[in-house]
Amino acid sequence: MLRDMFACVLPSVLAFLCGFYCLLHSWFNAFAEMLTFADRLFYEDWWTQSQYSHFYRSWNLVVHTWLREYIYKPLSPRTGKMFATLTVFLVSALAHEVVLAASFGFFYPVLFVEFGVIGLLVVPLTAVGGRRHPDFYNFLIWLSFFVGNGLMWSLYPMEHFARQNCAPAETDSFFVPKSWSCPRVVIKPNWTFHNPFSLGN
Repeated sequence: MLRDMFACVLPSVLAFLCGFYCLLHSWFNAFAEMLTFADRLFYEDWWTQSQYSHFYRSWNLVVHTWLREYIYKPLSPRTGKMFATLTVFLVSALAHEVVLAASFGFFYPVLFVEFGVIGLLVVPLTAVGGRRHPDFYNFLIWLSFFVGNGLMWSLYPMEHFARQNCAPAETDSFFVPKSWSCPRVVIKPNWTFHNPFSLGN
């Protein structure tokens, strides 16, 4: 699985960057031009950031502004900044996961874990070091960006493949990943797919 993840790194990052350019640059600016919307700042230079908190704030200003105004600011005085930040991360991760689950037809919380758990944990780790060694921490952000995209591009197709080709079971569910319980899939006599999560093999 590790080899497959690294094989997916380059295509996944290229697809992400192309999607970013098409949506946040071309699409948003085209609609801003047609609707004579004066504010054209949809993202900042997220690719130069050395702290995850700045990266999350700058890569999609439309979503960041909405989350700040409608979730963070109302919650912060009542519950404190830490709980408000946690809520913002969880709401954002859950919204992304709902879009993916509706698109794919199954729930597989890879993006939720990457954003809502790992993303939240690395924010304080880069807060101090990112100021002291900005180039090194910018490299770490890009490295995690490459690995995270490669992981998503290998795990989501693997789950789709398992749901299409594994034998039905009573435990099958929209919310339970099939790739964790499917021991193997035989498509042709000379080709077998083994479950990378199985500890018994």
